[in-house]
Amino acid sequence: MATWYDEAREAQARAYERDQGGLYLLRFGLLFALAALFWVSGWSQALANGLRNWFSFPVGRWVVHPIFIALTVFAYEAVLFPLSVLANFSLERAYQRLEGEFGEWFRGYLLTLLFEMGIFTVGFMALYVLRWFAPSVWWLGATALYVVLVGGLGEWASARILPRVRPPVVVEAPELLAELQRIGRAEHLKIEGVAWWDFADQEDLPDVRVAGSGRHRQIIFSAAAWRRLGASEQLFLAARAMKQQAGKAILWMYVWEAALAAAVFWGAGRVADAAARARGLNDGFALEALPFLVVALFACAAAASLVAHAIRRRLDLRADRFALREVRGGAEVLRRCLAYAFEREPFAVSPPLWQVWLLHPAASATERLQQAQTLALGGKETSDV
Repeated sequence: MATWYDEAREAQARAYERDQGGLYLLRFGLLFALAALFWVSGWSQALANGLRNWFSFPVGRWVVHPIFIALTVFAYEAVLFPLSVLANFSLERAYQRLEGEFGEWFRGYLLTLLFEMGIFTVGFMALYVLRWFAPSVWWLGATALYVVLVGGLGEWASARILPRVRPPVVVEAPELLAELQRIGRAEHLKIEGVAWWDFADQEDLPDVRVAGSGRHRQIIFSAAAWRRLGASEQLFLAARAMKQQAGKAILWMYVWEAALAAAVFWGAGRVADAAARARGLNDGFALEALPFLVVALFACAAAASLVAHAIRRRLDLRADRFALREVRGGAEVLRRCLAYAFEREPFAVSPPLWQVWLLHPAASATERLQQAQTLALGGKETSDV
């Protein structure tokens, strides 16, 4: 039987992911090296003292800290600019994933740099403020902010705000709706309609969005999924989305991510405090100790991401099991869905384990197909736990 993907394009995608993964590790290692250099060279202390002398008025820390953070981020990105060009321009052009010229890319890079400086400055200032006013429980406040801004607001915005800002096109598809309602009942959802997004630039949209709140939901397809997929594939993707985006699965994911975020903030604070005090500073939130805090946060976040990715891959396979049980066609429908995704953007069908653990929050195509075949042989007798 012929493969469902173009082997040449898959080999190119595998090479692309390998190169990008290597550059990700290199950039991460350089973060540690540059943070160490920033401290050992004395630049961190010199910059902090210089800013304090310039802004010596009583509330000067509200000016000194943002400037120090912004300058640190700018210096880091300036040093790594050649690596950014290699990873985000040269490799993208080499693998035919970017068509623009360097000038166009550079303008986008500058806007991204300004955005990153703003995000990091606001984020670290929030940590400093929490530490100043709640030194013993600052990490709980940081966790709450993370859950609201990164977790809840992101999901809430995509499920509730986007349909209001970009109203989807409601369609009359009684047979499709009846099947979606049948699948929804298995997840205790009341599917009230079918629609699709009709606007440009949908690259970052999921193929299916389960919009609404509570039990009352609407299934919204992307333009590509609505126009190019058959009914079986649409049902399969919708069933997966119901399992992933509604009900207990998304709540448990929020609980896990909140727990991991709390562990990251608490652990990073402890590590930064220990490192800073070993070098004569009061704690890890002294301005000069920003290199310690950055390294501790990113190291703890990297460790937490391994756990978060593993959980998301498990939930991904769980969603597949639900869809395989509810939609006729089994592994063949899954294979057609994967072929559709591969055609839109090629990916490594069976990436190396180190890439899976470090970079992939979703199960690989090989793992998903193997599960589907196992369930088919076993008559789909399986648990969703």
